[in-house]
Amino acid sequence: MAVDALIRKFLDEREQKVTYIEGLASAAEDEGRDLYETDLEQIQNARSRIAFLDSQIDKVGGDLEMADSVKQRLSRLDPTVVARDFQYRSAGEYLWDGLHQNSSPEAVTRWQKFHRRAAEHLGLDKANTIPTAGGFNGLVVVSSQGPILDPHPGGRPLFSALGVNPVTSSQFSRPRIVDANYMTGVGPQGQEKSELVSKTWDIIAEPVGMKVYGGYINVSELLIDMIASSLDMVVTHMNRRLEAVSEAAVITEIAKTSDSVAITMPDVMAAIGEASALVFANTGQLPTWLAMGPQGWGALLGLTDLAGRPLFPAVGPANAMGQGSATDFTMTVAGLRAVVTQGITDTTLYIGNRFGIEVYEKRHPVMQAIEPSVFGRQIAVATSLGFYRPITTEAGPSDTPPAERNGVVKITGLT
Repeated sequence: MAVDALIRKFLDEREQKVTYIEGLASAAEDEGRDLYETDLEQIQNARSRIAFLDSQIDKVGGDLEMADSVKQRLSRLDPTVVARDFQYRSAGEYLWDGLHQNSSPEAVTRWQKFHRRAAEHLGLDKANTIPTAGGFNGLVVVSSQGPILDPHPGGRPLFSALGVNPVTSSQFSRPRIVDANYMTGVGPQGQEKSELVSKTWDIIAEPVGMKVYGGYINVSELLIDMIASSLDMVVTHMNRRLEAVSEAAVITEIAKTSDSVAITMPDVMAAIGEASALVFANTGQLPTWLAMGPQGWGALLGLTDLAGRPLFPAVGPANAMGQGSATDFTMTVAGLRAVVTQGITDTTLYIGNRFGIEVYEKRHPVMQAIEPSVFGRQIAVATSLGFYRPITTEAGPSDTPPAERNGVVKITGLT
């Protein structure tokens, strides 16, 4: 019935709104941040719509039992004066008689007279029923079931793992100590009362520029008006695109490192150990994370020792080099937290710590502009990103070129 179809439509839209709110909250949790102002605005709009839908469902889904006067009018249809090729005046009359076969003799008479003539047929879908058939297509509302499926992975795993530094300026500088005399600026006194060692150092400021990443789409107002929650879906998917591009941008930045270690298969752990030592030599701090893509994660998960035992078992990794599971991307490798990101599309691994790269972001609110001339609106999402990779050891400001030692080390050759 039309009422049932309308209620299903309300319930489907309500489910989409709830899923949308849960998605915003989940994204904030995954990224370790508070909800953006735009998120809070979208959640409030969705909650208001849910409340309105609940009131609609309550009113439409109430008692719709046919009034007694209508029942009496239908029951007065005299089957004795109906022509042999009797036709029901509406689908509703036909359904009423069909549903009251056991309670109304008049309904039985009309039903039988209608079906005694040369048989034609009725189907749910006229086009999909045998010839000489009618259909109830006009009463059928095709609704979607469940939330919209999106095969694209969401979130910014590496972006979040590195830690995002919020900024308010489009350009700023990062101060850093450059001490060419770090190991010689303090030394033993030659003789009592002789002059101690005295050597200076410098503090330099390196500029960090912010670049805008974003995109827009032109949406028809008719689409927004006719398809429930379409505006929410558009903004949500645009933000997912922005997340993917942000993650790709940080991968591009760490890939600029000139320090790398090649794996000699099957001794993967030896290469990870060598790269860890190089990170410490370059930054004075031990590594804390190991970034990889799904291919690298799969290759590590499949590694075994000479006895055929997995190096990264799901349970009981007492004698293994870490722990991993095929049910999620959670993995530890030699004590390092593994970060699996869709932005790395090969088996390259990257190892580093917080001194290797800094991430800066200024998230911009969703921007909309109404365009009456085309009966639509433009919707844009954008964020400003900046990256800083300090060169941790130099001979001094006058050293040309400086001795570049990166805080991120690339590990290649995993198969």
